[in-house]
Amino acid sequence: MRFTFTPDQEQFRSDVRAFLDETLTPAFWQHHRQHRLPGWSPEFSRATAERGWLATSWPVEYGGLGLGAIEQSIYMEEMAYAGAPQEHHRRAIQQVGPSIMLFGTPEQKADYLPRIASAKISFAMGLSEPNAGSDLANVETMARRDGDDYVINGVKRYTSGAHYSDYLWCVARTDPNAPKHRGISMIAVPLQAAGVEVRPLLDLQGDHHFNYVYLNDVRVPISNRVGEENRGWYVNAQTMDYERSGGAHIGSSRRLVDQAVRWVRDHPQHPLSDGDRGRLADIVTMNSVAWLLGYRVAWMRSEGLFPNHEASMVKLLTAHIRQAVPNLLLHIMGPAGLAADAEGWGIDYLESASATVGQGTSEIQRNVIATRGLGLPRG
Repeated sequence: MRFTFTPDQEQFRSDVRAFLDETLTPAFWQHHRQHRLPGWSPEFSRATAERGWLATSWPVEYGGLGLGAIEQSIYMEEMAYAGAPQEHHRRAIQQVGPSIMLFGTPEQKADYLPRIASAKISFAMGLSEPNAGSDLANVETMARRDGDDYVINGVKRYTSGAHYSDYLWCVARTDPNAPKHRGISMIAVPLQAAGVEVRPLLDLQGDHHFNYVYLNDVRVPISNRVGEENRGWYVNAQTMDYERSGGAHIGSSRRLVDQAVRWVRDHPQHPLSDGDRGRLADIVTMNSVAWLLGYRVAWMRSEGLFPNHEASMVKLLTAHIRQAVPNLLLHIMGPAGLAADAEGWGIDYLESASATVGQGTSEIQRNVIATRGLGLPRG
């Protein structure tokens, strides 16, 4: 693995930063806040797609630039560091598209991938259910064959962006008699299909980002299944590795840590104790380790490898950072830090509650690292 970037990669990073400076103006953010759009801007997604950057590492025939996984991570890191609104395209680009490239039919690739790369369609993840969270083998949503269709019934929960999205990347059980891991399939469900109902699920701030998605006799063509029937567990495992890796996690954690360091420097009226200074130093060090691991994952992808426990290591570290930073800042500020005008740290504190749960709990990440990385026995 190289520990430096090439001149072309450095120039690419500079180009992305220049685009963000030009696009994410104060007027842009004011409009975004006024309309309470939590990270959702199809206009920004399309402007980025016009540069070809959404699918930086995708083949040219699918709408990408044909660059490498390192460049894709650079793009994702800079977007996350800038806090760019990526919810319209993020899941489709980061998870769904690569999975379709790996498991999809030629017809699916020709249909979905160019539309994803141009930000014309968006995806929500139909994974979690009331009784299936990190252990998706407990999925209860059923997809029954009827002629050339699946008829789908079930409930999905914590479905981010479903009220905005075009498709649901849906795990459903297609063989109720098979072992739990072997009887599910991955199906792209149009969210405008008859029988789909999206209900809001408000978060701790009262914002509408999550949803319940009710599927009541929803008919979807069998041709919408991605991968083999009853092999959806393996499609989803790869999808989750894509979600946990990439530059988004390291960009977000770097942004958060840099904000914390600036706040400490700008507020000498809140002096740090030796213990707090040590905690902050630990967080900064951990963030540097996560950054290096993130690019190790990108390098592995560039070499044609499939990082699994390596991606879980990045997710585990960045999730810890996501909670440790606001915890430390509120400890330094005291109860006043929870006030609405306390420079956002109270909101960050509340939002960080889900960091060690979303995209697989930290316990799941440790299990992956232990069994697949260290070779420890299960149970």
